[in-house]
Amino acid sequence: MSTSKPQTRPGIRTLVTLTSLAVAAGWTGAAADPSNWQYLEAISFSEVETDGEWRVVKEFPAALTDGQSFAITGYYVPIEAQPYVTQFLLVPDPADCPFCGSNGYGISLEVRMARPLPDMAEATEITVTGTLELIDDPTTYQFARLRDATLLGAGG
Repeated sequence: MSTSKPQTRPGIRTLVTLTSLAVAAGWTGAAADPSNWQYLEAISFSEVETDGEWRVVKEFPAALTDGQSFAITGYYVPIEAQPYVTQFLLVPDPADCPFCGSNGYGISLEVRMARPLPDMAEATEITVTGTLELIDDPTTYQFARLRDATLLGAGG
C-alpha cells in the first residue's frame, strides 16, 4: 500500500472563507440577523482523494458553532408534496432551487420543524429560527441543517 499526500481534485469549487468578515462585523451567533446566508456561504470545502478514497473536507468559520441559535430568511422549497410539512429546504434566492434544473445547484439549508406547518406555495419567503447543526460527514456536501425550527414570519 502506497502512502500518498492528499490531493485536491482540480476543478472543484472552493468557497472563500469569510470568517474575518463575520468577526469584524461582531457576529456572535445570536439570532438577531435573519439574513445569515453570508455565514453559511463562508463554509469552505474541497474534494480530496487519498489512495483511492474520496472525501469532502469542510472548514467551518469560527462564527458558526454546532448547537447555536440561528435565524435565517429564505425561500421555501418543498422536498415532497404533503399537507403538513416538517422538513424542507431553504434557499437564499428562488432561482437557487436545486430541483428546478435551470440555474445549477446553489447553497441550500435543510430545515426540520419542531411542529408541522401547513404546506405553502413554493418560493414563499419565510423566516425561521432553530438550532444550527453543523454536518462534518466526509461523504456528503451537506454542511448544515436547522433543527427544532419555528416559523417567525412568512410572505416577507
